[in-house]
Amino acid sequence: MAKLGLDPEAMTTLQKQLQSDAATITSLTKKLDGLLRAAWWEGTDATKFRAEWDGNHRSQLARVATALDAAANAVATNVNQQRQASGA
Repeated sequence: MAKLGLDPEAMTTLQKQLQSDAATITSLTKKLDGLLRAAWWEGTDATKFRAEWDGNHRSQLARVATALDAAANAVATNVNQQRQASGA
């Protein structure tokens, strides 16, 4: 017979790590953005790099952070449902 359910403690640890990593990515993105904006860099390479950062890289990092937050919320929901089902 198959087992169903989850280990609430292990999944809570996962949820907290997902949230932490999302925050780390958000913080890192802001840090890198600030460093790029503060750096003196002129020319076509600078223009191209900034356009790629603004148009692609920064938004991809934001999407990853958002996805990690969403995953953390899904895990939290499942942990709460398991605790309710188990009466714990």
